[in-house]
Order: sequence, then structure tokens, then C-alpha cells
Amino acid sequence: MVVRTVGRSLAEIVFPPVCAGCGSLGEGICPACISELDPLSRRCCRQCNRALEHGDQCAACRHQERRIDHVFVRYPYETPVRDAILRLKFRNKRYLAAALAGVAARALPDTLDVDALIPIPLGAQRERERGFNQSQLIAAQLTQWLPVPVLDQHLIRHRDTVPQMSLTREARWRNVIGAFTCLHNMSGVRVLLVDDVAATGATLEAAARALRRRGASWVGAVVAARPPPDRPLEP
Repeated sequence: MVVRTVGRSLAEIVFPPVCAGCGSLGEGICPACISELDPLSRRCCRQCNRALEHGDQCAACRHQERRIDHVFVRYPYETPVRDAILRLKFRNKRYLAAALAGVAARALPDTLDVDALIPIPLGAQRERERGFNQSQLIAAQLTQWLPVPVLDQHLIRHRDTVPQMSLTREARWRNVIGAFTCLHNMSGVRVLLVDDVAATGATLEAAARALRRRGASWVGAVVAARPPPDRPLEP
């Protein structure tokens, strides 16, 4: 543990974190860049984040009987959060997991009561190629705000799926149907899924259904960013 801590400290001295927005040294996303972001509307569907005039659930989610209880997200998929997500995933800038966890934590209510965090798993092949699961890294950092266990072996993606960003909105839902399996009994457990970004919410919903089948009493999710429903998720 000491060696790892020293190694991290030395790495941060030699290669200090750089803000994904302005390039300043010191933090993955600096406070100044965060302050320039316009938070997403608070008056929205708790499951898909579409803007609402009243209530907390849109007609579409009600009709589809969504199994995800609440998706917490505060910021849009725009610079600097967007750039931080892409640099973490595709340029191996793992220090950005801490910044993205901080961004995600801003969306969580103080009264939130959960028993565990579960990162959205990658397919085995994609995780081997990338070398890590970005959602797992973010979940580990999120325990600074939610001191509960991270259960990263409970939910598996038992088949590799086509990357969601390459698909249309409708195809994304078909792509992840039945993609996840929960390996443990979750009876009565309140779970918070963790992911970097959500567009349609299809992945979160598929994961929530797998957890519900094993008895989870409540399944929410927190993500660092989400594009508006009418805007595509593009790199």
C-alpha cells in the first residue's frame, strides 16, 4: 500500500493532472471549467432525463415499465466532461477517473441510501483491449462520497456488444437486450450502478433488469454526463 501511494505521488509530480477543459495543471477538471457548464434541467424524468412540465416520470418510461428507478446526472455531455471521458477511455488518462467521480457525485442527493455500487461491466474482449474498465475506476473513486462496497464481480456482460455510440437510438436498445447477468442473490439490496456516460439509458436499463431478476429492491444509476435526448452521442 505504501509503495502504491508513493508511486502515485511520484507519477503526479512527473506527470501532473491536466484539466481536460483548459489544460491547466493540478486537476483533471478544474473548478473554473466546471463553473462554465450549464447543469441539465432539474425538472426532468427520473429515468430518462427528458424535460418535464410536471411529475417525475415521462409517459414513455411509464409505458415501457422501466426497471431503473432513478438516473442521477447533473452535467451535459460537453467539454470539459466530454473530453475527460474520451481521454480516460481512449487515451488511458486514468487520473481522470477521480475528476469524473467528482462530477458524478454532484448529482447525488444527500439523502441517497444505497448498499453498494456496481460499475457497468465491459465485455471481456473490450476490457482486455483497453486494459481497464473506466466505470470501475470511477466507482472506486466515488466511494469518497458514498462509503459503500464496490461490487465489481456481481454483474457481468456475458456477451460482447457493438459499441453503443456507433448505433442509432433504437438499435442501442436492441443491442443490450439480455447482455447482462447477475451472479449473486441481491434480495433486498439497494444498488447504484456507475457508468461514465448515458445517452438513451439502454445499457443502464438492461443492467437494472438483470439485478432486479436477482431480487434487488432498488436500482439507481449515476453517470458523469448525458447528452440531451435529441442529440446523438458522438466522440
